[in-house]
Amino acid sequence: DKHLLLTSTMRRPALALAVLTTVAQQLHAIDWPSSSRCLVVRDSFANQQVRLEAYGPNSIRARAVPAGLTFRDDLVSALVPPSVEFSASGLCPVFDLLRNDKFGPPPTLVNGNLRAAVGNDGRLTFTRVSDETVLLQEQIVRKIEPTVLSPPIPGFYSLDLAFNAVEGERIYGLGQHAKLPWDGNFPTDGVLNMKGVQGLLMAPHDGEVLIPVVHSSLGYTFLFNLPSLGEVEYNDSVSLWHADAVLQMDIWVATTEDSAGHHATSPWQQLQLSYVDATGHSPVYPEWASGFWQCKLRYSNQSQIMDVVHGYLDRGVNISLIIIDFFSWNDPNGNINTLGDETLPKTCWPDPKGMVDDLKALGVELMVSPYSHSVSKTSTKYSAAAAQGLLAKNSTGGPALGYAGGYVYDLFNEKARNYAWGNMQAGYVNQYGLHHWWLDCNEPCGGTNNGSFANDWAYNNGKWPAAFVGAAYPSMVNQMIYEGEGAPGKEYVKDNVMLARSAWAGSQRYGAAVWSGDTQSTWDDFNQQFRAGLNMMMSGTTYWTTDIGGFANGDTTDPNFRELIVRWFQWGAFCPLFRLHGIRHGPTWPAGPAGKCGQTPSNEIWSFGNESETAIKDVMKLRESLRPYVMEQYKTAAEYGTPISRPLFYDFWDDAQAQVVEDQMMFGPDYLVAPVLVKGATQRHVYLPKLPSGVVWVNIFTGVVHKTSDGGVNITESTPLSGPGFSTFPVYRRQTQTN
Repeated sequence: DKHLLLTSTMRRPALALAVLTTVAQQLHAIDWPSSSRCLVVRDSFANQQVRLEAYGPNSIRARAVPAGLTFRDDLVSALVPPSVEFSASGLCPVFDLLRNDKFGPPPTLVNGNLRAAVGNDGRLTFTRVSDETVLLQEQIVRKIEPTVLSPPIPGFYSLDLAFNAVEGERIYGLGQHAKLPWDGNFPTDGVLNMKGVQGLLMAPHDGEVLIPVVHSSLGYTFLFNLPSLGEVEYNDSVSLWHADAVLQMDIWVATTEDSAGHHATSPWQQLQLSYVDATGHSPVYPEWASGFWQCKLRYSNQSQIMDVVHGYLDRGVNISLIIIDFFSWNDPNGNINTLGDETLPKTCWPDPKGMVDDLKALGVELMVSPYSHSVSKTSTKYSAAAAQGLLAKNSTGGPALGYAGGYVYDLFNEKARNYAWGNMQAGYVNQYGLHHWWLDCNEPCGGTNNGSFANDWAYNNGKWPAAFVGAAYPSMVNQMIYEGEGAPGKEYVKDNVMLARSAWAGSQRYGAAVWSGDTQSTWDDFNQQFRAGLNMMMSGTTYWTTDIGGFANGDTTDPNFRELIVRWFQWGAFCPLFRLHGIRHGPTWPAGPAGKCGQTPSNEIWSFGNESETAIKDVMKLRESLRPYVMEQYKTAAEYGTPISRPLFYDFWDDAQAQVVEDQMMFGPDYLVAPVLVKGATQRHVYLPKLPSGVVWVNIFTGVVHKTSDGGVNITESTPLSGPGFSTFPVYRRQTQTN
């Protein structure tokens, strides 16, 4: 009996290897003993070894290495260890692949509803067991070939993966993308379904966050578990992944518990839960985070911070957080760059501890943007960092110079993370009680790659080229903060809030929120951001936001901008984080001389004219009333990975029209939001999906009830540009019908 033979040989490894190879050749397909849940295939034709292993419910991890190399568990990975009942253990059966069809079915591993096989031709295939749907199949055998890098660190390989395209398949996730100089082929209006988008860079840039995970309408999730720089593209003929530098192929695939047409719960929810189980769950943010966040580029001294907070409170508007933007470390007395000291110079910030305490007494938190991934040569912390080898290396082996005169820490080095955090703790935390972080520029920016990170730097004491791990640097910044203040047993485990410009797969487990970078104040950017945010949240990022109104080139006196910022506020109130930021053109507030610390144009809600201010106040009051509901969504997202803001198809997976709607979203399970995304629009077409009998859609502003128990309906709503109607937009609550 094959089961007895396999089980008995597991106790004698040398015999097991020989016997299992023979068994594979004779029996062709194996039902694996439950104690193993893995297998290794030696493919002499491709000169590779492939390892398949169970990795969570209905999930399989697949790795491949050139022959003679070992599978590595000591590399940067998005995956966390799976639960024991869904993981590989013990000796993996080993097979020599025979490239001949007459030998029958290929070596196969089944885990729950997912089957992975290495075909007789060497290609990997992943199949959903319950309905025999082929989810992924390699078009050709993966290529793992030696490569030459800059700097020329030997021993690395390039990787090319190509999967067969499936007609009609829709692809979501892949992080956050917009039309930018380094992604010029991206559609001007943005896109939700990523199928058909030309090559996306696997590299962190301002506004470009590649999270290498996709969720497919076929019912699978695919994670490219490699932090290499590279490129990805899903088109009508092939799905391509290219990595510049690897030591092994490493992918993870999951499918649903059930089959299409028989889903008891949303297939998208099943996939999201599998993904966060595999890469880590986010924490629940504190209650204050669900409120309004105020920011601009930039508040330059302590009095400006306090004046703005009182400006809101005096107008009867609640504010939860105000943010100190970058260059707060510069001391105008002597023009000294103290980046890395992790303190606020007294010239502009005479009493930071008193400021933090005064704000807390008003119910307001304070966040700072310290660029703590870098240290300047004029900092008191630089010499020790350089002497201890804690800095990334440039192409000539010297310290890597990033943005604003800062030299970049090698945060893949645990000692560097501990050192950088220790400085933050000694300064901002211990001296001021300040522990909320805006992690701007954490790609890190300022290098030679279009102003972003440099692709010719090296990390891990010069052993790892940026091409090998550069995509994960943002996550190392997140990890540094988490290890310092947010991990179990740390002081701020329940109040560990960080807002980053970039991220990588698994960043959510460190409590990292993400905002969408330096957008422009245009209607095109607004449209791009709406779709980018949905994909970013489908990529595992729980807490996401934008710069309401766009970051740059907004004129507070321009009627077009005033219309845009109202519409952006209306959508922003239904994002996980509700945050205003930007660098504006227009008057300053309060008026008067800037002084030695400087002052920039106003970006407070009273800066945009009376009519816009009234409309914005109304939407801020709406968000304030929703905060208990928002906290419920934070908890659900942390437990189940459910995106707080999500496309319609997530909740209405069996509604044909909901599958293709790209300009509406659900905010939690109860609110359908259709923001006004078009300049000058006085009406908005909305699709309301089918609901069960006795459940209806109710317009939260007009109270009009829409019954859709007989099928989804298309309606048109008025979206006035002036008067009381300017404060309204299409939002509907799903609720039980009352008589």
